[in-house]
Order: sequence, then C-alpha cells, then structure tokens
Amino acid sequence: MTRTQTFLSFILGTTMMTACAGITPEAADAAGPAELTADADDADIATTEAAWSPGDAFTGPYEGVPAFDKMDIALLKPALIKGMAAQNAEIDAITANEDAPTFENTIAAMEDAGREFNRVLEYYYLWGSNLSSPEFRDIESWADPEIQAVEDSINQNQALFARVDVVRNGAEYATLTPVQQRLTDIVYQRFTRNGGTLTGEKAEKFAAINKELAGLYAEFSANLLADEEGWVTYLTPDQTGGLPDSFLSSAAAAAEALGKPGMYAVRNTRSSMDPFLTYSTERDLRETVWRNYYNRGDNGDAHDNNALIAKILKLRDERVELLGYDNYAAWRLEDRMARTPERAFDLMLQVWKASVGRVHEEVADMQELADAEGAGIKIEPWDYRFYSEKVRKAKYDLDSEEVKQYLQLDNLRLAMFDVAGQLFGFEFIPITDGSVPVFHPDVTVYEVVDKKTGDNVGVWYFDPFARDGKRSGAWATTYRSHESFRGETNVLAANNANFVKPAPGEPVLVSWDDAETMFHEFGHALHYLSSKVEYPSLNFGLRDYTEFQSQLLERWLSTDHVINTYLVSAETGEPMPAELVEKIRKASTFNQGFATTEYLASALIDMKLHMADPEGLDPDKFERETLDELGMPSELVMRHRTPQFGHVFAGEGYAAGYYGYMWADVLTSDAAEAFAESAGGFYDQDIAAAMVKYLFAAGNSMDPAEAYRLFRGRDAEIGALMRDRGFAE
Repeated sequence: MTRTQTFLSFILGTTMMTACAGITPEAADAAGPAELTADADDADIATTEAAWSPGDAFTGPYEGVPAFDKMDIALLKPALIKGMAAQNAEIDAITANEDAPTFENTIAAMEDAGREFNRVLEYYYLWGSNLSSPEFRDIESWADPEIQAVEDSINQNQALFARVDVVRNGAEYATLTPVQQRLTDIVYQRFTRNGGTLTGEKAEKFAAINKELAGLYAEFSANLLADEEGWVTYLTPDQTGGLPDSFLSSAAAAAEALGKPGMYAVRNTRSSMDPFLTYSTERDLRETVWRNYYNRGDNGDAHDNNALIAKILKLRDERVELLGYDNYAAWRLEDRMARTPERAFDLMLQVWKASVGRVHEEVADMQELADAEGAGIKIEPWDYRFYSEKVRKAKYDLDSEEVKQYLQLDNLRLAMFDVAGQLFGFEFIPITDGSVPVFHPDVTVYEVVDKKTGDNVGVWYFDPFARDGKRSGAWATTYRSHESFRGETNVLAANNANFVKPAPGEPVLVSWDDAETMFHEFGHALHYLSSKVEYPSLNFGLRDYTEFQSQLLERWLSTDHVINTYLVSAETGEPMPAELVEKIRKASTFNQGFATTEYLASALIDMKLHMADPEGLDPDKFERETLDELGMPSELVMRHRTPQFGHVFAGEGYAAGYYGYMWADVLTSDAAEAFAESAGGFYDQDIAAAMVKYLFAAGNSMDPAEAYRLFRGRDAEIGALMRDRGFAE
C-alpha cells in the first residue's frame, strides 16, 4: 500500500494500492499530545533522544533512503509517540496563525505537516506487512487506535476546518491554479465526509467509533495471519501424485524449514494452495487443503473473524449515519468514479449473468471428462482447478506446467524493466554497493534513471519470497512519493510478493497468472515512479481508478516482444515455441467463468454487506443466502470469503470498493484496444506518451474521467471487456 511523506497525504485515505490490501486506518479519535505520550515512560523517550529514531530524516544517496539496517522494534513505540506529538504541534501552529487563512498558510501548510510522523509510519507499516512478529503485534494493538486518534484530531479540528472553509469558499479560491483548486476541494471534502462538521456528542461518538474500529481491524488481520501460519498440510512421499518437481522442491524446502525434513509442506497461502489443487491426484488431500484455505478466519476458534465482522459493519453503519448517509456504501462511493452503489451494481450484474453461464459450461466440460475417466464423482470446489487443467489440456493441448517452464522469475523482472524502458523511458540499474540498506537479505534494490536525461527518478525495492511474518499476496508501496511544491523529490517504490523460495541454485518458476500479477503490481510501481504531481496528497487517487493503470500493464506480458525475448526454457534457454504461444492465445478466454465469477462474488457480497441493515447480521448466513439469491454455482466459492476478506475488514481501503477492479477492467480493456488498433501496437510511442502523461503521471491532479477522455478521446465502453473475456456483449 502507499504511504507518503506528509501526514495529510496519509489521512486523505484512498491510495494507489494493489490488489492485495493491507491495514489502512481511515478515521479515528481526537487526542492531544498529552494523551499520546501518556504511555511512554522516561526510558522510552530517552531511547528516541539518545539514538537513531525511525522518525529521523532519511540520509544517504538518492535524496535519502530509509535506514532499514537500523530497525529495532524497541525504538518503534517511542518514535510513534514522538511523531504523533510533533504532528499535533504542527497542526496547532496552523490553527494558531493569526493571519487570514490562505491557500499557502493553510492548505499548503497541511501538505507540509507530519513529515516526521510519516517517516515513522513507513517503518511501522513495513513491520506489519513484511516483518510481523509477536512483539510487533503487541505494539500494533496499541498503535492502530492511537494513529486513528491523530487522524481524527485533524478531521474533527473545528479551527482547522474553519480555515479550510475560508480558503474553499472565499475570494482567493478563484485565483488558485486548477491543481490548487482540486487539492482544496479534496481537503474540504475530506473534512465534511469524516466528521469535521460534527460537534458535541456526535463528534465524540464519531471519534469513539473510529478508535474502536482501528482495534478491530488489527485483530482481524492478526487472526487471518494466525490461520495462514498455523494451518500447514504435510505430505509424505507417497502423497505427492501429480505434483510437478518444481512444486515438490519448494514444498520440501518449506517442510525442512518448519522442522519436518523428508516431508512436503503445503502452506496455507494462495501461492501453495493454487498449484496443489491444480495438480494433486490425491482428492482427499485436495479437499483438506481447500478447506484449510477457504476456512481461514471461519473455524469457530479463537481466531474466528465472524463476530469481528458483525461489529465492524455495525460500527461503520453508525458512523455514516452520524453524517446523514443511508448506509456505508452510499458514503463510500460518493467520491468514487462510480458515484453510487447502484451504478457499481449495474456494472457487475451486466457481467455476472454471462460469467455464471460460462461457469456452467466449464463444469459440464469437467464433469464429462471425469465421467469418461470413471472417476465416479460430482465436481466439487476442490476439483475445479484439477479438472479445469485436464480440460485445458484436452481442448487446447495446453499444459500449465509446460508453460511454467518458460516463466522464470528473474526473466520476468527483466521483461518488466524492458517494458518500462520502452514505454516510460526508465532504466533499472542494480545497486550492489550496500549504499541502500534493506530490511531482509531477500530484498534487492535498483536505481531508476530517466534514460533521456540521465537523472535519477528513484529507487525500486523488490521483496519476492514468502516467509513467516509476511502477509500473503502481492502488493506495491512507496516509502517516499513524488512532490514538487517544496522542491522535486524522487520516489522510493517497492514491490512485494510471496513466491515459494526454491532450493539453492534452482530458478523460481511461476504460473501465467502469477506472471500477470507481477506485471500488475509493477504497474503500481510505475505509477508511483512516473508521478509528476505538485502536491504529495495528489499522488492518491480514486480506488476504482487506480487499479486501472496496473491492470493495463498486465497486457504487455503477452506481447510478442516479451514472449520472444524473455520467456525462455529454464532447461534449454530456448524461446517459447510458436505453437505453444498460439495455444496460450487461443486459450486466453479459457476458465474466464471461474476467474470472473469468484471475483464478482466477493465484490457483490462486499457491496451487499455495506448496504444491508447490520443489526443482528450473521456474516456466514448472509454470505450463504446472498450467494444463493445471486445463483452462485456450487462448484466454486468467493475468491475471498467474508471471514478472510482482508481487503475489506483489515482496514477500509476496499470496503464497499472491491467492485473497483471490475470498474478498472472496463477502462483497461478499452485502453488496451487503443494500443491494439494503433500502427505501433502495444509499443506505439505516441499512445504510450499519452498514457504516461494522462493516466500515470497526472495522479489525482485532475478528474480521472477527464484524464481518460484526454487519453482515449471518449469515455470507456464495456464492449471491450466483454470481448476480452469471450462473453456475449
């Protein structure tokens, strides 16, 4: 997820973040410096004053980089306390200014505020995502509500809002640049949507709700991580039927690391679950692995998330009711491209019927094959991937394991660099002299240079492998975002993944889906690196728009240049054969029923939950009954079942917003056709320049709908999406 260097950017909420969300506090309780320092003893404060602190300015090359080599969990809480106090003091200085409110002394001053606190937050969220530990989780349970308190101390600061109101509705507003006006509008709306206009008991209740939610989000995330780390399926050598050597090698290494040498470990993460369900011939074990994965947070034990979800939904509803909204979804979508839940629903339902129909076709093909084999089974969810792979081979003579032999992680990284060079003019140069500290030996770093000018653009960090304490999935983030209003800054961007680390000397081979995910997440990094925004808060965009740019970058994986140059055999080094490429392209719409339906089920449940009356709501029952009403096929489940839906319940980044991937998909398919129809194809320099200028570099400095029209010459149309997925329009 994205963090910027000023606190206002942090509180503006919606980030340029990935498919896999983390913990994003969105609103909180009002607390002054005295409250924030109450838990700090003299030793804590002395520690931060006597030695390096996470709040210290970045030093070293590239305008300064995080001191990841100095990270010490003992320093984190004192630094948070000190940073919060500094943040409060900076806001107090703005409100105490006796001069009449202006853009410079109010809006721009808010953009400047909180730099120390945000540097601490960079380390805090890194610990939470990449290096979590029991010691960190103890701090997290205290810190999340306190961070929320600081946020509410701004959102509900009446004196501060009064100054913002003067700038927004006074005579100076007409003289501001369009970008300054947009920033002012965003800041003003942030107050009105987050309790800034509330007073008295309502303001107190709003703050109390947010503080309680912060704690619940941390608890939800901890429960999910506990189930991912705690449920491991161990295989004996006679239980490995059908599993490819690459999987077995990684599973053996994982088992040994977990103290089970001679066995094979299937971790409770998607990167382990998915290939196991695709290839294992042990149906009973497929069911076990499937149930372990899809029951995360739903086992009726100490880590069960259902009660937390019910509390979260009720509190969210109570909070937006204080602001006059009918439900949380109506509040959430007001400032998104979709604008209303009804518009988002309409888009999803247009695709839902076609995707469910395709699922029935896919299941019929699988059942026919299973019957022909004499399997004597009815296709169940733990069979879908296994028999889908068999159908793929039968229909298209396409073996996913054969494709995987051409998808080496290191080569894919080089392919991404090549695409970034051709479209964005970036060059990625390895930094090997130790001048940029890293937080784990697996992390590699690269200088990013503008090839035309030779100027440094930023630094890119890559953390590719799974490990204990690292949350699952793949995501992108920044440790410093671009701004120019106080001087140009370069960008510190990062990509994170959870590939299973191979045995020494062996390549990491990934699936086609994983390769697309790599390009997707790298698209977020390019979004950060190409930013030309003036004010740091404008790096943040609308959630249903900022997935579009990264989804668009996925399309370059299947271009001839990437395939012919980088997709080479791990054994022979030979390029992928033309006949295999043709099979991949012919099968491009294969299994779209599964992929689209499992996603849409999650998005529809998310929206339905946030439109429903939360009083007495049973999340499991609601999920089951709503899916029945929608006609969800029994042979598959939601991509993210409710008790494990971290995008939505470990924070608010995607709450009532998971539909955004589909909204972005419409833009993606339409924009991809602009490249496909051009003379230069996907490497057309004129279209690439327009893409970078309007879709990547502009950030949130202009209305996204207008930015897309400037790129495409019209609004996006849904037809391209339906064609991409092989659905009837």
